[in-house]
Amino acid sequence: MKRTFNHIADQYRTETRGNVAVMFAISTFFIIGCLAIAVDGSNAFFAKQRLQDTTDAVALMAAKDKTLDTKVKLTEAAQALYDATYPDQAGIRIEVQDVVRVGDAVTVTTKNNIDTYFTGIFNRKDMNVGVQSTATYADKAMDVALVLDTTFSMSDKNKIGSLKAAAGGLLDTFDDLNNKNLRVAVVPFSEYINVGKSRRNAAWLDVPADEKVCWMKRDVLSSSNCRRIQKTCTNDGVSYDCSYNKCDKTYSAPYEKCSTRKWQGCVGSRTAGYDERVEFNGRKIPGLLSVSCATELQPLNKSMKTAKATVSGLKARQETYIPAGILWGWRTLDESLPLSSAGTKVNPDREKVMIVMTDGENQRSKNGEYHNGKDINAANAKTDKLCSEAKRDKVTIYTIAYDVSDSTTKNMLSRCASDNSKFFDASNASELNKAFQDIGDALNELRISA
Repeated sequence: MKRTFNHIADQYRTETRGNVAVMFAISTFFIIGCLAIAVDGSNAFFAKQRLQDTTDAVALMAAKDKTLDTKVKLTEAAQALYDATYPDQAGIRIEVQDVVRVGDAVTVTTKNNIDTYFTGIFNRKDMNVGVQSTATYADKAMDVALVLDTTFSMSDKNKIGSLKAAAGGLLDTFDDLNNKNLRVAVVPFSEYINVGKSRRNAAWLDVPADEKVCWMKRDVLSSSNCRRIQKTCTNDGVSYDCSYNKCDKTYSAPYEKCSTRKWQGCVGSRTAGYDERVEFNGRKIPGLLSVSCATELQPLNKSMKTAKATVSGLKARQETYIPAGILWGWRTLDESLPLSSAGTKVNPDREKVMIVMTDGENQRSKNGEYHNGKDINAANAKTDKLCSEAKRDKVTIYTIAYDVSDSTTKNMLSRCASDNSKFFDASNASELNKAFQDIGDALNELRISA
């Protein structure tokens, strides 16, 4: 077609038979010129649009990879990505003109010298299309508290294993980002929270001295007439077989047996009102003797390796009291005692994020210092109140209901989340993993301006 237009042009350039021929030649040239500009202009528009999209991606790549710390490295990496995006395409000659890093921002300027189809008849054989893009990798100052249900029901269907994998995947994502401004806390919860035995003498903690207790004991000398007693027990909403053997027994004479009630790092709740406040404020938190609790919490730490070690060591035990997890997750993000590592008053722009995962409804409620009550409505109300107070403190809350069938609990977790997009209903391990992935994606955004 291009040859045909050139042939027509040559004919009318040599035509000498009058004004009609001249006028026709001029009109034909005008029409052909408009067509050439329209076709090649459209081609240039789409080429520029594609080049802009690719340049955006190149800028993002360069902004994220802090090892590209020289102009040579930046240019080589950018050109390699262009070459991979446009492999062996005729008529495309992309040249990186400039790559500049200023702090966290990278600006890429590039051009594509594309062949023309029709404007060549006017001696324009190619066109230069240039674009520029600036990307900033959002190394946000952020603290994230993983508040993880480690109650007995998590042992069912190896849900604790699925949690370790999903939360571990999120931590791997954080690790890959190499964000020096990101810190993570891990708060396993069941009925109680384990603050660690090393904090026994902390000013905000009230732990009684270990005490010796004694009782009268008799040893079994012989058993007869043993029979199996069938029994079903329930722990944390999960039923299991707890059948046992009952025998006629002969006992020894009674004697005194003693043991020591020790503190294992477990803490309960303060008196009403103070059990909903994040700060120490002079009211000590009770340490409980001879109480079993979850794995020791890990305060904010920049080491994802440390966080992953805590997650991999999670064990399923006891029943569910969600308020304890939310309160201590909030405390890891707060700058005041009892856990003052957040330091958000020093850097008020740090984002505070809490991710709460549970596999079931509250099974226990507050009963004085202990969490051995059975008023589930009170426990749910306490959960609502703590979620509201944490959000008022500018904590962004994500919640995950894992294999939860109870609608009351799902609704409570949905209300607890900062908005509807931050509540996840995961019915199986795959969906749990996806929930953590989606949360990771939301927390690791890149900001681009072109």
